[in-house]
Amino acid sequence: MQRIADTDSQSLADDLESQDASWKGKGVSRPVPIPAASATDPHDLFDVGGASSSREFYSMSSAFSPSRAFPSFSSRFSPVCTSPIDSIEQPSTSMEHDDSSEPAGKGKGKEKEQPPTLPPLTFSPTEFGYAHTNWPSPVVVTTPAPGPSSYGSRATGPSSYSSLAPLDLISSPTPPPPVLRSPPTAARPLSRQRSLPSLATSPNAKSKFRLKAPSTLARRLLFRKYDGDACPTPPSSPTDGRDLDLGAGSCFAPWRNDSALALEYQSLPALKGRAHSLPFPISALDLIPVSTGDVFDPIPLFVFNYFDDVLPRELRVHILRSLITVHEADHARALRDGQWTVNKASSSKNKWVGRDKALRELVRFSRVSKSWQKLVFDGQIWANLDMRAFPLLPKSLLLRIACAAGSFVNTINVAGHVNLRSGTLIEVTDCLSASSVSTGSLPFTHLTGINLRGCSAISTRSLHHLLIQSRSLERLCLKGLSAVTNTTCDIIAVYCTRLVVLDLGRCTNLDAGGIRSLAMTAASRGEYLTLKELRLSGLKHVDDHMMAALGRAAPYLEVLDLSYVRQLHNTAVEAFVACTDDDEDDEENGLRIVCLNAREAGRSIDESNTYRRRVTRLRHLSLSSCLLLTDAACSHLAHSVPVLEYLELAGIGSSLEDEGLIRLLNTTPLLKRLDLEDASSITDAILATLTPVPPEEDDADDAPPPPESPLEHLVISGALEVSDDALLALIRGCARLRVLEADNTRMGPVVLKSFVRTARRRARTDAKIVAIDCRGFGETLLKDLALHTRPRLGWRAFGARALGYLDARDGSVEDFKLGQDECDPGRVVVKTFYGWQTVDAVQTGREKRRKAKTRRAANESAGSSDMDDGVGRGTRWWSPGGRRSGASSPPAVPESNEGCTIM
Repeated sequence: MQRIADTDSQSLADDLESQDASWKGKGVSRPVPIPAASATDPHDLFDVGGASSSREFYSMSSAFSPSRAFPSFSSRFSPVCTSPIDSIEQPSTSMEHDDSSEPAGKGKGKEKEQPPTLPPLTFSPTEFGYAHTNWPSPVVVTTPAPGPSSYGSRATGPSSYSSLAPLDLISSPTPPPPVLRSPPTAARPLSRQRSLPSLATSPNAKSKFRLKAPSTLARRLLFRKYDGDACPTPPSSPTDGRDLDLGAGSCFAPWRNDSALALEYQSLPALKGRAHSLPFPISALDLIPVSTGDVFDPIPLFVFNYFDDVLPRELRVHILRSLITVHEADHARALRDGQWTVNKASSSKNKWVGRDKALRELVRFSRVSKSWQKLVFDGQIWANLDMRAFPLLPKSLLLRIACAAGSFVNTINVAGHVNLRSGTLIEVTDCLSASSVSTGSLPFTHLTGINLRGCSAISTRSLHHLLIQSRSLERLCLKGLSAVTNTTCDIIAVYCTRLVVLDLGRCTNLDAGGIRSLAMTAASRGEYLTLKELRLSGLKHVDDHMMAALGRAAPYLEVLDLSYVRQLHNTAVEAFVACTDDDEDDEENGLRIVCLNAREAGRSIDESNTYRRRVTRLRHLSLSSCLLLTDAACSHLAHSVPVLEYLELAGIGSSLEDEGLIRLLNTTPLLKRLDLEDASSITDAILATLTPVPPEEDDADDAPPPPESPLEHLVISGALEVSDDALLALIRGCARLRVLEADNTRMGPVVLKSFVRTARRRARTDAKIVAIDCRGFGETLLKDLALHTRPRLGWRAFGARALGYLDARDGSVEDFKLGQDECDPGRVVVKTFYGWQTVDAVQTGREKRRKAKTRRAANESAGSSDMDDGVGRGTRWWSPGGRRSGASSPPAVPESNEGCTIM
């Protein structure tokens, strides 16, 4: 054994001398020859696991030695890290050295990188010997019990490496490195282990080292340039030539399962140029895809759209639909809080308010995107297609709304659309129609209301096409259309059986025959017309048969307008409420019949006949300008209209006398409005009938008070026989009286003062008295009442901008120093000749102010132009009256001594 140790030491010294002769410049760190130890101490600190390979043991002892190592071994470690502590902290591996693995002639240049290999395990005889020791101080070596090695990856049992605790190396003095003696074997290539963690792939290996993150310092030192010396061979991957354990729970990926990690590892491309100092061939950076874009491009900013991406469609539609409600509420609040003025209403920005403004905003929202366009034109928003405020609406937009809304539309109002053509109306009807799936009948719409008033360009065919497909129609307004004929009434009777409101006034091609056919069609079916409101103003050829058929077929009528029916006479009115002996009460439908004597029916006293009258439900009856009527028609209506509230008998003339009116007024206790314009034959008896009887002083205190008169509006213009006393009694007795039109009468100043005072005491809003052509009072009286009156009933809207109402909220009343606030509901409207003079004075003042502003602006512009031309202020042109002229003034005359200048 001693001879073998000496032989190895001499061979090691010869190799070092030969390498020193071949290396140039500063050489790398080299190991110091270790003498053989004595045979008396066969074990050292590293001999823990029993028998092991002598070369591997020698390599590990050299790695932890503070002396220099061989050139091929020292290239793995930094020359600065020479202490045992640094050797432990850095990821280092045990090396093996064989003199036969390095050729003698290769000392320069960089060797080719060798493929990564693991050292094979070699089992050699356990022979330890120490020739001598060069360590600084001796150390007491304790030999622990043999156990599993933390360095061996595959060896088990006694051939495993010994466990090495870092704390033992730090706290105890450095032990002398052992000299491993083994019999000479065949030469094998040098193999390096990269790091300690690479040996931990075996499930049986348990390392006690805490290794830091891999560093590139060793690699930079490895590949540095040497002067005249060959670069050492870089380390190779520890996984080459061996199986890689990617199982779950291993040190590589304890959080992953076998299949997922294996798939990811197998799908990765070949790793090129990877740092060999890392313990594991897969890095987190290898799993991140490489970006091929330009790194200098700005990162796009994605704004999350909560409205389109989060909210459901129904909620988004509800939000847009609530926009209409919000606009209507804002306008109502502005009116209630007094923020709505005439100037604001006259502004072009406030041309559309409330619902009309909301519709315009919705159409603008449709330009945002296609998704918003679908939401805006959703049928739930356009259920009420009211386009009355947009008479110039394009055809394309109307068709688009109709096609998008479809059968959702319930009402359509295009009043005033004079450009609406027949083809457009037919297309709109087809868009709003839906085919019947169950019965397979003709298509129909869900329209319940149609208003075509003023659409004079449509034809009869297009109108009938719309009516035939509108089976659920309840309200129909065709006022003033020449397309309406008697055939239209036949179509309405067949297809529109649910009509409640029908307006056929002023239709020139319609006569009484169409209305009679409408009534007879319903009677032939054994049904009643469901009409509650029928307006037939200006109907031609009205006779008794038509009125009798209408009275029997429409017992539910509440509003009947027969104004300007020239052929209507008293017998036709009687036929409307008369009934035959075969007619009986219909309690199921709420119809009843009353029997009147001759006196109650307005007949002569000598007659003993009984007259049967049908009790109607009329609340509003208009017979104005029916020139053939007399007060006898009022007698025929007595006891037949007990719930009548509005009675219009204007324009009849002197044929309307007191007898028939009194008989009718005595049977209408709910009358609120009475229009007797141009009824010059009426007297104070009519007013006395309308005035409730005042309670007498002799009545008992517990007696019930007399019923209050419901009269609110009375028109007696042209009644020359009415006295001031009757008017005063009416004003004092009718507590609800708000409007009194008594122009062209003998009304005096007392009546005017009494009405103004009473209205203010009762706090009546928008009270009004008309006293035009009443010569009983003059301008002085109006000036005395100026604090509580106004000349006109003003209203704030864009349509009233041409009337120029004076509004105190705009602050214009104090500027003009004349006129009254015409929009104050607390002031009483007094319409007189002198009131119109006040209106003219206000208009004149506005015109003067406008001209003054224009003149001032012209003077300022002219002055600025003179200053720009270099002419001084003293050279301006002055008019003889001392007033500055406008821009048309002649230029200033420059001073000259050449004589007179002719202008």
